[in-house]
Amino acid sequence: MDDKAISFLMFRAIRGVIRSAENGDLPLFTRTLGLPSDQYLAMMTHYFPEYAVADELSQPSYQFIQSSIPNDFPKVLNKVLSQNEELADQQLRIWLAHAIASAAYGEQALWQSMELANVLQLHILLDRYFAQKNGLKHHASSWQTWLFDDAEPC
Repeated sequence: MDDKAISFLMFRAIRGVIRSAENGDLPLFTRTLGLPSDQYLAMMTHYFPEYAVADELSQPSYQFIQSSIPNDFPKVLNKVLSQNEELADQQLRIWLAHAIASAAYGEQALWQSMELANVLQLHILLDRYFAQKNGLKHHASSWQTWLFDDAEPC
């Protein structure tokens, strides 16, 4: 798959998690992917440059959303990030890891919570951004159990 197609899948996955949160299919904190405000603004500017996110999400609103992040979210995120230590584009990898960890709090299959067309699209993203994704890809069908069981400590 070429870079343009991969970029579209990334956009689709991130947009999917945000839309699932806005629709109430994912917890409130997933609206920001659990990102710190500066990273969230950078991600939104990158993927949605026309969207005036700074106008919509004031600091008090952002802090309110962030206060709903579950205590185990850093452990789940760390488990996703531990699947690969080095990659050319760390920022995209971090954004995708946040999207995956956020989507893990949904009741649907991971790829569905990310609004991807099928599990193959999730595998394509994992292959690209988590080359050592043995755990992620192997457990893609039982994602919730694997991500929440024995998550590495922060």
